[in-house]
Amino acid sequence: MLNFVFALVAPSITISPSVAPLPIVTTVSPTERSARRQAVVVMQPMSGRCGDAPLDISRVQTPMADLVWTGSNSDQPVQLRFRIDENGRPLGIMRDPAGYGAMADLAPSLAASRFEPNAIRDECVIAYQTKRSSIVDADIHALIGYSIFAQSRPPKELFERVAPKGSDCSTRQSAVLLRAFPDFEKIPATPGRSNWSMVQFDINDAGKPVRLRIYETTGNKALDKASLNAVAQSRFAKGAKQGCLYPYTRHSGKLIAPESKELDVYRYEDSNCPQAVEWKSQPTLIYPENFRRRDIEGWAVIAFDLAPWGAVGNTKVVAAEPAAEFGEAAQRIVSASTTAPSMQGYSNCVVRVRYAMQKQDRDTQLKVD
Repeated sequence: MLNFVFALVAPSITISPSVAPLPIVTTVSPTERSARRQAVVVMQPMSGRCGDAPLDISRVQTPMADLVWTGSNSDQPVQLRFRIDENGRPLGIMRDPAGYGAMADLAPSLAASRFEPNAIRDECVIAYQTKRSSIVDADIHALIGYSIFAQSRPPKELFERVAPKGSDCSTRQSAVLLRAFPDFEKIPATPGRSNWSMVQFDINDAGKPVRLRIYETTGNKALDKASLNAVAQSRFAKGAKQGCLYPYTRHSGKLIAPESKELDVYRYEDSNCPQAVEWKSQPTLIYPENFRRRDIEGWAVIAFDLAPWGAVGNTKVVAAEPAAEFGEAAQRIVSASTTAPSMQGYSNCVVRVRYAMQKQDRDTQLKVD
């Protein structure tokens, strides 16, 4: 059996769910030189089946919205293929057609969903329909979710669309004297899904928040209550304002990887690979970013050959859970490694790459055994 741990600095590398709130993004509008505009794209689950039987998709999470430039080819139909275990967890998720496209959250959102338990089902398929709209016409809930977790700066018109009618907070911002935050550790986290509460409030002449209410929310009642309390305790510079917004986010809880079989189950009978291999170079560490954002763990088993001079070749994914994307990332990891030279080459070696979220160290652990 091959045993080694990939590390950048420390013996193990960890990425944890952030418990600090993610502030709303301050943005600028797209360049005026471009005639193109950005549109909001949402992949909506439309129908599901397992074999010939219909599948209830009412509890399937809708992937996070994305922004694309008009004219981009992102409207092709997409299906996710998978199976469901006895706990109602979708496994073996594969995108059809393959690739991320504009919707990197498609497979992770299904991995974080749950179906009715106590009924193992195979050959399951969910069809998704692309819904595209202008920012002006887009759903406010989808826009807020995008703005909170955006990896780049959204356009100014997105925040103009989100702002309450009559708001003057964005045009004449009040200086923040005290920003209070909830005790996020006391708020239940949802495995694989971040929750947020957008609080709307006015500011009176003394700089105190008044007329507080939940503007939009993902539905975490404890977070909603704590967010309202936090805004009530905050203070601003003197001067009345109305229609102000501030989001608080409870990052997703860790969604542990599915159980995996013993590595010997995947080992080929004709393998001549030794139990211990001397690895010469450390491969590049790759944790699928779209799954890391949701704190979803996984694993993959990779088969490969070793040349006498230490090169790794003929890599292939033997198994991967909960989604094929873990296998794709693991295959790149193994392909990038080399071993010490040997008298002869080896064939049909297997390794398992484990992706684990470790909260205390705020990093990602990738272990190969």
